[in-house]
Amino acid sequence: MRPFAAALVLALVLMAGCDSQEDPRAPSSAATEKRVVRQWIAALNEGDYGQAARYFAEGAIVDQGRPIKLRDAAAARIFNASLPCRADLTKVEDEPGPKALASFALRAGPGGPCDGTVRVRVTIEDGRFTEWRQLPEAPEPTGPVV
Repeated sequence: MRPFAAALVLALVLMAGCDSQEDPRAPSSAATEKRVVRQWIAALNEGDYGQAARYFAEGAIVDQGRPIKLRDAAAARIFNASLPCRADLTKVEDEPGPKALASFALRAGPGGPCDGTVRVRVTIEDGRFTEWRQLPEAPEPTGPVV
């Protein structure tokens, strides 16, 4: 095959893949979400608030009962440093779109003793949190247990 013809065939083969919706070599959305959550909590647990802040997009919304917009990396660093507990990731559940529900077991951190669990719904775009919303704790059941 002539060099020009070979180049043309190669170009056509490459262009044929352009309409593909998903690159099979690319990690799935769920895998990306889990990776980002794991890397963020690892940085936070190490006390590396600068690294933890890098997992938040500029303008990200964080919500622990009241939504706050993190205008820049400095605000993201302050937010991460303000978290009183350390946590162990126990589960990441994929949700529709670029969302995931992460569950954590809390333990002592810079704010003192911590225990219990917490769930955080995150939206991740381009490897960064655009939304980080801590869900309220489920209320204790009232009345007799059946």
